[in-house]
Amino acid sequence: MEDKLAVVPRMRDGIDIMKAGLSVEEGFLASRIDGRTSVRDLAHLVGKSADDTHRLLVRLARAGIVRMGDEPELDQNRPTASDAAVGEYGNYIFAPALMQVTCDLEQEERKRVIFYHDHLDRWTHYELLQTKRKDDVKEIKRAYFERSKEWHPDRFRRPNLGPFKAMIDRIFQQVQEAYRVLSDPKRRETYDEANVLMADEDEIADMLAEQRKKEREARRIREAEERRKKNNPMRQRLNKARAFYDEAKQLRASGQLLEALRVVQLAATFEDKPEYQELLATLQVEAGEFRIQPLMRRGNSQENLTNWEAAIEAFQEAVRLAPEHAQARLRLAFNLIMGGRDPQEASPHAQKAALVLTEDPEAHFVLGLCYEKGGMEKAAVRAYARAVELKPNYSDAKKRLRSLKWGF
Repeated sequence: MEDKLAVVPRMRDGIDIMKAGLSVEEGFLASRIDGRTSVRDLAHLVGKSADDTHRLLVRLARAGIVRMGDEPELDQNRPTASDAAVGEYGNYIFAPALMQVTCDLEQEERKRVIFYHDHLDRWTHYELLQTKRKDDVKEIKRAYFERSKEWHPDRFRRPNLGPFKAMIDRIFQQVQEAYRVLSDPKRRETYDEANVLMADEDEIADMLAEQRKKEREARRIREAEERRKKNNPMRQRLNKARAFYDEAKQLRASGQLLEALRVVQLAATFEDKPEYQELLATLQVEAGEFRIQPLMRRGNSQENLTNWEAAIEAFQEAVRLAPEHAQARLRLAFNLIMGGRDPQEASPHAQKAALVLTEDPEAHFVLGLCYEKGGMEKAAVRAYARAVELKPNYSDAKKRLRSLKWGF
């Protein structure tokens, strides 16, 4: 059996990572793929575990970005709204029946209508308006005026439009809806949270530039450390540990928790002092909460939409990154129960949440749900009763308690 860590990944032909919609860690990893370096060696280059690196590469392979070993090439054509504006449709196949129907549209007009209509459910609002996610309201409005003028039904006023009339009307309505959402800050924020949006080319470029800057700075620090160690290795080691510790405190004070965690880990590696270990333990908790904030927002958004499976996926990742985060476990337990999962899967998370959130009525209510779904009615009654004790007007808990006690 082939060692998965010895596999050499390769970028697929025609892929531009600046336009591939990658996260920061995916973009950084993809930038290190050269067709000669194995998964194991790539893990060293990007500073991740071998298993995490392999997991990211599998994700990129499923997205058609990389090839793992001797996988064949794929067709990567993905026409966009901008392509359609200049008549470039890639490998898109137009329905012959629509191209041949009798109506008053020229062939190129038919193509554009068919293409846009067929992609309405695939493009984001940003893609439809041909804007970028970082564009301000003024730019969104400018783009909307261009698209609305382009697709206004009055531009296609002909005696016979056949089936194209309904298609044009729907495109125009979708353009209006995209503007309605993106021009309103609150609606736009809700839309961005509820949809997995690809990063713009400029965003990826900025992120990779920042990553390269950090690499250069880290390399400069390492080279300077090497030179100092030649003179008095032990003294320089202790001095460096203190410098890393002081730097970590400054980074923490400025809110750069992940960077502070990385630096204090270096301090603890150079010298095992209690104060270094204490700061390391504190930052592990704080950085964990910082890392899961986007996951908690995504999970809450999906929960509000009753998309239980998507919410479960987000909260599971949050618990993996911050195992001691009680709210993450509470939300995961609730969504597991609401999503119809096995109560035994949800109960450990609810129990740990209730042990930490002792004064939170919802924590005891969710624990009661787990017990009730698992057939432990007496335990469920105790949990619901505690929730009502903490919040006397907790109607859901009172309803469940009454049902278990009196059967109605």
